[in-house]
Amino acid sequence: MKDDLGRRIKREYEDAFQLRLPRHSYFIVRIDGRGFHTFTANLERPYCRALADAMDQAALHLAREMIGCRFGFGQSDEYSFLLADTERDDSPLWFDGNVQKIVSVSASLFTGAFNRAFASTNIAAFDSRVMVISKRGEVEKYFLWRQLDAEANSLNMLASAHYSHEELLRKSTAEKHDLLNTKGVNWAKETADFKRGRVVSRGDAGWVVDREIPIFSRDAGYLGGLIP
Repeated sequence: MKDDLGRRIKREYEDAFQLRLPRHSYFIVRIDGRGFHTFTANLERPYCRALADAMDQAALHLAREMIGCRFGFGQSDEYSFLLADTERDDSPLWFDGNVQKIVSVSASLFTGAFNRAFASTNIAAFDSRVMVISKRGEVEKYFLWRQLDAEANSLNMLASAHYSHEELLRKSTAEKHDLLNTKGVNWAKETADFKRGRVVSRGDAGWVVDREIPIFSRDAGYLGGLIP
């Protein structure tokens, strides 16, 4: 009776809304910090190296766990990972494409690794989402979009360290650069990874962090070498 009841409960309730990713495509798993405006309120400004390092350590940990992971791109409080099973008919896919498993376990692993790496009395939390992108060119555009967002976030964070919210309200990108220049601050001279983001990828010696990534729109070969 116990086994029959368990099978019925799983069939009628637990598996009723189970979603699986389609095979032989590209998949993005994006991890985002939950409530990080509050979590980072008392951290170093405009950029916090300890926070970035903890994000990278969490990304390395998760990348090692995800079957089919090719690389991850991180900026601010987020990391986007590319998974793919496009190379062979029998290429494995993490949790066989079970969406609930992928989003729950990826968020859990990243959250745990981040909190272990970042010394704080507060507990950080991350959510996860997964999306399917069928065309390789669209995968490139996705990561171009996230890098453009990284640049915008970086400029906003630097400007906010020197001007109030009211002073920056409705200011364009060019105007923010001009305001910073009046104080002798040049965003272009900031550390590369805080301007453009970072990439975790697997090399001969295992998974590593690249803090000197190029501008994707100017170096198509960089992304091209990461996307199968």
